[in-house]
Amino acid sequence: MKLIVVESPTKARTITNYLPKVTTMATMGHIKDLPKTKLGIDVDDNFTPHYSIIKGKGKRIREIVEASKKIREVYIATDPDREGEAIAYHLQEELPVKAKRVLFYEMTKEGIKRGLSNPGDIDENKVLSQRTRRILDRLVGYKISPLLWKIVKRNLSAGRVQSVVLRLILEREKEIEDFVPEDYWELNALFKHDNGEFEAKLWKINGETTRLKDKKQVNSIKENLGTSTFSIKEFQRKNTKKSPYPPLITSGLQRVASNRFNFSPKKTMFLAQKLFEGIQLPEGQTGLITYMRTDSVRIGDETIKKIRDYIKEEYGEEYLPLKPNRFKSGKTAQEAHEAIRPTEIKRTPESVKEYLNTDEYKLYRLIWERTLASQFKQAIFDSRMTLVEGNGCEFKASSKNLKFPGFYKILRHPKEEREIPLMDIGDIVQLKSLESESKTTTPPPRYSEGTMIKEMEKQGIGRPSTYAPTISILFDREYIKKEIGVLVPLEMGKLVNRVLVSHFNSIINCKFTSNMENTLDKIERGEKDWQESLSEFYKPFIQKVESVAKKIPEIKERLLKVSGIKCPECKGPLVVKWGRYGKFLYCPKCKWTGPHPDDVLDEKCPECGSKLVIRIGRYGRFKACSKYPDCKYTEPITTGVKCPECNQGEFIERKSKKGKTYYPCSNKDCNNVLWDKPLPVKCPECDAPFMVEKRGRRGNYLYCIKCKHRESKT
Repeated sequence: MKLIVVESPTKARTITNYLPKVTTMATMGHIKDLPKTKLGIDVDDNFTPHYSIIKGKGKRIREIVEASKKIREVYIATDPDREGEAIAYHLQEELPVKAKRVLFYEMTKEGIKRGLSNPGDIDENKVLSQRTRRILDRLVGYKISPLLWKIVKRNLSAGRVQSVVLRLILEREKEIEDFVPEDYWELNALFKHDNGEFEAKLWKINGETTRLKDKKQVNSIKENLGTSTFSIKEFQRKNTKKSPYPPLITSGLQRVASNRFNFSPKKTMFLAQKLFEGIQLPEGQTGLITYMRTDSVRIGDETIKKIRDYIKEEYGEEYLPLKPNRFKSGKTAQEAHEAIRPTEIKRTPESVKEYLNTDEYKLYRLIWERTLASQFKQAIFDSRMTLVEGNGCEFKASSKNLKFPGFYKILRHPKEEREIPLMDIGDIVQLKSLESESKTTTPPPRYSEGTMIKEMEKQGIGRPSTYAPTISILFDREYIKKEIGVLVPLEMGKLVNRVLVSHFNSIINCKFTSNMENTLDKIERGEKDWQESLSEFYKPFIQKVESVAKKIPEIKERLLKVSGIKCPECKGPLVVKWGRYGKFLYCPKCKWTGPHPDDVLDEKCPECGSKLVIRIGRYGRFKACSKYPDCKYTEPITTGVKCPECNQGEFIERKSKKGKTYYPCSNKDCNNVLWDKPLPVKCPECDAPFMVEKRGRRGNYLYCIKCKHRESKT
């Protein structure tokens, strides 16, 4: 009899489906962690961590321990990464028997049997690497966060990786703010050749590439070219090849899912976890994809053979390269892992569509298509380029169109381009029209979640398992928000970043964080001592923390922003401070406090006649009397839209425990709730009295929940 311990009940059910006589139990994630209420690290004793059993996990551990006493063979099959290894190590500490460590890279019958046939021991280097990361994150969080509380306000946080990502977002914002747009012109010509017409752009003037910045220059060129003779200076036609994309790794999966489906990294990993752990199919609980936390693009030889056989059977030999396509992983990739791929290539997305929800199907299809396409032949394009010369000006035109689809047989075809006609050097062409177009240079774009992950990967900050939670915590702390698909820094995020970069620049930067990730990799490979690494980090770090702690009054003084408003009590200058529920005005001289002008409404309190202000409480924003606590009048923020269910209340603004704004009916006896903001706009299709505002990839739009009509928000 065997006992297999995994993290999740879903994974346990999948194993039971294939091995019904085996006892399978789940830890429900980590079972031990550093304590929540104290540092939990003895810095003076070689950074010894004091782990304790996570609240609520005691009963679960006792059940696993009791089961292990009755069964001879115990296998720990937690995830094959640092976190999974740490769970295995902590569980082994509690077990009365020596367990065997097995790794399941895919939750299929073959994958499970393969793992059980090759048991090993817990990888202590991997455990030490995870422990070092946990200690580093705890030291940075526990030592810097309290300084933020004293300098700015309570309940703020700093993090070894999260603060660097915040810095990247703010640096991009600074680039955008500092960007000075420049006007320029493009000159577009339409030429006629005996074989057809084609468009070309002005490229060079008198042999030099140039950008036209002067309208007079544009008009002068147009005038000079009006009577010119134009001939073909150069014409090239060749076949260009494009190799298939590699199969997906964690960062690529999150990036493509973000760009294509607008999935957050957190959502993508949640869906991928479900596909990995198992979906209920007619043959039972089955894992559809391999392990989804990986930075390796490798696919095993046996799987490649199956993919190649499938391509040959379904698409024909003309799409099959002579040799399997091989891809190069990044420097830090763990080649023991494989890329994210389907566990069975013959299990097409359509064959499992009815067993998946819409989002699971989208993600599975993405993984299946990228895996299959990676073993197709290259695509071949008919590429053409021509240069047209006349009166010292050169115009350039090019076209690139698919000749042989190759891997595009599976993936979306590139857009068709207007093909340049075939020509010979020296051919005369006629100028049909010449149009100038005014353009303006644009600043670099804000990061989306997808491009942020790409930047994290490029800079070497974080690892596959940390990309999603890092961005998620910035949302949770309200340092950033998502607006029309991009990451926008909030005022609190700007303030926190200003403090951290000013005083912890040597730690909160990409180079330091990347070097630390490399150190963790070296610890995992057994090339570096974990305690020595922590000591190298801690000595300069704690000196910096102590130095900043001594300067807190001075830092706070510099941080205070003078509002330009005089105190109503002593007439002294008021400054802007931050409190638990946002910013407010404060008088350093007489200690008077009052609402910030941004929060003062042009509405009067119905009880005392004073102005109403916006305040923030447990359930989000609300209106309150500015004379509080003398007057305790409050009222909810209403949308002005009447509830169609009860016809008595109006939809009001509220905030859930997870921080999401929603709109319940103000009538306590009515349970009607909207999760999108209602606006008093009539639907032009069905005359519904209101529409809701939704966010789309290309901007916000109005949506009718009655007839599903949508239109752009003007």
